[in-house]
Amino acid sequence: MNLEKYQQYSRIARGLEKADLVLKDARIVNVFTEEIIRGDIAIQDGIIAGIGSFHGKEERDLAGRYVCPGFIDSHLHLESTLVTPAELVTAASRHGTTTFIVDPHESANVSGLAGIDYILDQTEDVKANVYVMMPSCVPATAIDDNGCTLTAEDMVPYLHNSRILGLGEVMDSISVVQGEKSMHDKLELFEGRIRDGHAPFLEEGDLQAYAMAGIATDHECSFFDYAMRERRNGLTILVREGSAARNLEALVGGLVQRHMNGDGFCFCTDDKHIEDIQREGHIDHNVRKAIRLGMNPVSAIKMATINAANCYGLKDKGAVAPGRQADLLVLSDLVSVTIEDVYFKGNW
Repeated sequence: MNLEKYQQYSRIARGLEKADLVLKDARIVNVFTEEIIRGDIAIQDGIIAGIGSFHGKEERDLAGRYVCPGFIDSHLHLESTLVTPAELVTAASRHGTTTFIVDPHESANVSGLAGIDYILDQTEDVKANVYVMMPSCVPATAIDDNGCTLTAEDMVPYLHNSRILGLGEVMDSISVVQGEKSMHDKLELFEGRIRDGHAPFLEEGDLQAYAMAGIATDHECSFFDYAMRERRNGLTILVREGSAARNLEALVGGLVQRHMNGDGFCFCTDDKHIEDIQREGHIDHNVRKAIRLGMNPVSAIKMATINAANCYGLKDKGAVAPGRQADLLVLSDLVSVTIEDVYFKGNW
């Protein structure tokens, strides 16, 4: 943030200047303290400038409705939705998903770098935050027959793209744990960035070696006991609930049974068809289902927001707080997660 902008936002936060937009009288879900705080939200240039009591050039009275951060899908393949990337983002954003972390390994396996470029181009101007993970396994394994092979060298030009967050799901666990150079060249290339995993049913020694390679997440947990093994090794668990696989009941059920609040767990869809999104929702469906299973609503919202933002280093996302992007959901009810309005960068 440049100094001139900071000075303006600081004046707004201190009540010395009116914000462009103020959402009045909201029940704000604070994902840091797990409190519900009543107050106004001052928004300037798509950024939250303050929480408290404010006047704005435009004011909207929320009359005590709840406001929480926009939801984050921590891992998905746009190709699996069976519609164009922009169509998917538009449909899912209506259900409150404002940030998408996309792995285009399916298009890359068919079209190579052109497939990755297509996903980047098609999501450049959508009204949501769309980030891309660089596909790590093209082909998925050495015996696969596909349309392209991506090496670490091929990935280098993408490192400077601000929308490329890290390395996509590393499904060739054998190459990782056996220390094969071509795989570790990719891991080293993304040193200091997030590296997604894909590691079902690894034996303990292999799992520890996999984690030691710097892989930070896994969305392939089907059973809570295995998820806990991964958590003990430091991995963040992406709780998958899509069309192809539904693991939420087993994983969130385990969290509820053990009175855990979901720290170290996020939500993702992985593969979810457009008709399922239209029928039941997107990440909002995951939050609702978690609450129905007995999870505290604020804990479920944290799994869909700040947990994912922290995992992927999105420091300006995932919370209703000063300096964060004004990606906000207005809810009429916290338990049913009934979304009335969706704001992206302060616009609805």
